[in-house]
This record gives sequence, C-alpha cells and structure tokens, in this order.
Amino acid sequence: MLATLSPFASGVHYPVVPITEETKDPLAAVKVLIRDFLDRSDYRSPGSPCDQELRRKLTEELSAWPSDIKPTLVAKIMDGSCVYAETTYAHTTHEHRYFIALYTACLMYVDDLGERNLDAVKRFTSRFAKGEHQPDPILQRLAELLGRAHDLWTQFGADAIIAGTLDAVTAMYIEFTTQGMVVKPSATRFPYYLRTRAGLGPPYIHFVFMNDWRATPESYLQVLPYMEHWTLGTNDILSFYKEELAGETNNYVHLRTSAEQSSAANVLRHLVEEVLESAGTMDMLTSGDSELAALWQRYMQGYLEFSLKAKRYRLAELGYQP
Repeated sequence: MLATLSPFASGVHYPVVPITEETKDPLAAVKVLIRDFLDRSDYRSPGSPCDQELRRKLTEELSAWPSDIKPTLVAKIMDGSCVYAETTYAHTTHEHRYFIALYTACLMYVDDLGERNLDAVKRFTSRFAKGEHQPDPILQRLAELLGRAHDLWTQFGADAIIAGTLDAVTAMYIEFTTQGMVVKPSATRFPYYLRTRAGLGPPYIHFVFMNDWRATPESYLQVLPYMEHWTLGTNDILSFYKEELAGETNNYVHLRTSAEQSSAANVLRHLVEEVLESAGTMDMLTSGDSELAALWQRYMQGYLEFSLKAKRYRLAELGYQP
C-alpha cells in the first residue's frame, strides 16, 4: 500500500500529449492520462441494466427528505447513488443494492451538509457511539441504516462498514475545517492517510462480499488492501477531469502535489501506474480462486462502468460511453 506514496516508481508509462501552439489545452495532459488509464484497464462494459424498482424506492425515500435540500443536489444524489448500486454491485441482491444506494445518498448528503451545518457532521460519531438521536433527519437515517449492516453482511464485513463510515464522517469534518492548510513538503504520507480515512474504502469494498457468499473472510482478506487502493486511486484518476474544470484543489492529487513538490500531471501519471499495478496484483492474488477472480473482475468492470455512466464525472466529454 505504501508504494502509492513513492513519487518515482520505475517503469512509468509516458503517453504522448498532443498540444500545439494553435490549440493549447490546459487539460490536455489530464485527458490523455485518463484515456491511457482506461485503455490499459481493458475496460469492457458489463452492460448493467437500470433497476427501476431501486429507482422507484429511492425516489420515494428522497421525496421524504427535508424540502430545503436543493433540487440540483437531489438530482445529483439520485443519479450517483442509483448508478453506483446498479453497476458496481450488480452481482448483489436487490436488498443489498437498495442499502448501498441509500447509504451512498446519505453520505453524499453529509458531504454537502458540511457547508451548511458543520456541527452536525462533527457530532455524528459521538452521538452514534452514545446511542443518541441525530438532530439532522438524514444523519439519523444513516445511523439507522448502519444498524442494519449486520443483517446483510458478515460480522467482519458489517463491522468494517460501520467503522469505515465513522472514520469517513470524521475525516469529512477534518477536510472542511482544514481547507486552508498547506501540506508541508516533508509530509508525503499525509495525503494518502487522509484519503484512506475520508474515502469510504472499507465500506464500499466490504459491500462486495454479501453475508451468504462466504461466511468468513480468510479467503479474501489479503486482497482487501489492493482492492481499496485500486478503488480510491481509480476514483482519484477518473474524477480529476471534472475537479480541474471546477477549479477544485482540495483533493488527493493536489495534496500529493504539494507534499511531493511536483506537478499535478506528474502525480496523476504516477498514480495511473500505481493503480494499474494494484490491479495486476489483484489478478495474481485471485488467480487460484475462480469465484474470487470472477467477483473481482465484475467489481472492477462495474466500477469503471459507473464512472463512465455517472453524469458528474463528465467523461462523456472525452468521448467515452459506458
């Protein structure tokens, strides 16, 4: 895992960036690196179907949320939550997919809530630990949802889902309160530390392994760090285009750029190599277990499909179709 922090990995692939004096594009390098990553990931669309019942239920759920939530946020939540559950977790049951979609909706809401009610985000974990009611109705919904995790996932998986959620909400609060913090050049491990806390890696990885798949985690325990690294890194790569368009700098690539005293394009280039290396390791680790290998491949292709389908990533602008 720590290899992701090395800025000078060997064997880095350098795709050609076509920029001319007449048509300079400040995002040309980003576009080329994203295309390079997708091409080398050997993406093959699983063609995951739209789950109409899932969308009906989530629409009904969101209609009961507070009326002061912006319609644009509701639309963003609806699209992201449903597409994520339909693609990345297409192998799970409808009950699991609805849990994942609603969970995703709640966390997307929390990410927005920090702009309006930071104290509610700050106190979520302490209130959850004490069994106290969450004054914000969506945070209360999230707390209730976590209480059902053990019904759908194994003891180990559900524990990781709950612990990872509490870590993430706490890290979201830290991100909101440290936006002006300058990352010191020597703090090269900090960007990945914060990313693993805020990125919701453990919950979304453990969602893959339903409670009736295998009762205990011994057979897949060693692949979890690589799945998490691949997932977080892939998100960082494929979301970077829309973040650059929006002028966002409070993300993993830019934090790492500051820590390593490098350029964003150079960090992104090395990140592509590191994530592809994790994918290769996953292939090796699962090669002796056909069921686990199939599950990994379905997850990987489904996650890439999600990234291309979700409107917020704007990857259709680069000519990609899910």
